[in-house]
Amino acid sequence: MTEPVLNKEQAVFFNTCRQALNDETFKRVVFTGPGKGNDKVQVRFDLVLGETKKLVVLSTNRNQDKRSLDFDVDVLLKLMSSDDVVPFRAAVLSTETFDFHYAENRKGHARTYRAKPSMKGVENNHNRQKNYVLDPTRPYLRGLGVTSQKGVVIKKHYGKFRQIANFIEIIDRDIGEFVSSTDRPITMTDLGCGKGYLTFAAYDYIRERAKHQPQATGIDIKANVIDLCNSISSGVGFSGLRFINGRIQKDKPIEVDILIALHACDTATDDALAHGVRSHMKYFFCAPCCQAEIAVQLTEGASVFQSINNFPLMRRRQADVITDVCRALLLTALGYRVKFLEFTALEHTSKNVMLAGYLDESVDRRKAHTDYLQLKRECGFKRHSLENNLSDLL
Repeated sequence: MTEPVLNKEQAVFFNTCRQALNDETFKRVVFTGPGKGNDKVQVRFDLVLGETKKLVVLSTNRNQDKRSLDFDVDVLLKLMSSDDVVPFRAAVLSTETFDFHYAENRKGHARTYRAKPSMKGVENNHNRQKNYVLDPTRPYLRGLGVTSQKGVVIKKHYGKFRQIANFIEIIDRDIGEFVSSTDRPITMTDLGCGKGYLTFAAYDYIRERAKHQPQATGIDIKANVIDLCNSISSGVGFSGLRFINGRIQKDKPIEVDILIALHACDTATDDALAHGVRSHMKYFFCAPCCQAEIAVQLTEGASVFQSINNFPLMRRRQADVITDVCRALLLTALGYRVKFLEFTALEHTSKNVMLAGYLDESVDRRKAHTDYLQLKRECGFKRHSLENNLSDLL
């Protein structure tokens, strides 16, 4: 078997990987390459500290394979440069002292560049399930009161820190390649941003990895919170991040790449998603909250749910599922590939279901719309705010 041919920048990237492995500053390397259709193949190597020795865990999303390897530099480099990994179009090496990126644009032109370390001081023990990439010394975390002046997570805010860290892991997985390869300023909007925990974290993540200064906006109706967020943003030098006191204006779209809408109450979630669709969002992260619209209608709905409707608590839970599945089907009908995931632990909040997705021309829009109409008939509800907001596009 012949070895895969590397371009000049890939060779530079692997030489940097070798150096990090040899000087034991290596933390993680993630390779992303083309797959079938629009599905991307991701292969990652994570340093794990065992009880008596260091290991590297190799994992891939192709078949959910995961295996532990001895820390052998030559063996690891051979696996990294195998035809299971090459050709790759994007890669990120995380070390103790810096991150190193490889990225190709749409024309196939490659470049490598350094960024600030995202995993400085992070240790992944063998019995740990997650390796949080969020650095607790980031200045905005101090401004928000999550960490002390010394960059130590305050005990009562550890749940919030974990939530932020989990969110960063999600966006790192879902938009990491887009962020590192885009040749223009990336735009982001957080609707119903509250105190801006995730707005700051997402902006900081993009700012550290993108080629250009991102432009981000957080919007919320609480004036005092907005004033605080703008003060923190100015204090830490986030010149591309601003916060606005106002409501979601779903019919006044502004072009945006990434939409965040976490815990917008009831139909405000639909207003946020409608705003994003009309703004031609490329990626979205949405955590619905307090779904009430469908719950009321199920009391008069199809007989198949009558036994459930007799129990108010279970009716509400059933309505939550129906509401969010409808959102997923409607977004698919509008050209987005959608998935559900849990973005934080249940002990932190019971509202831990997230809808995430990206614009994908290959989705079956017609089938998704047909499935939505069938679900609507079978469940017996008459209206759904997202459908109403975007009826002219469906």
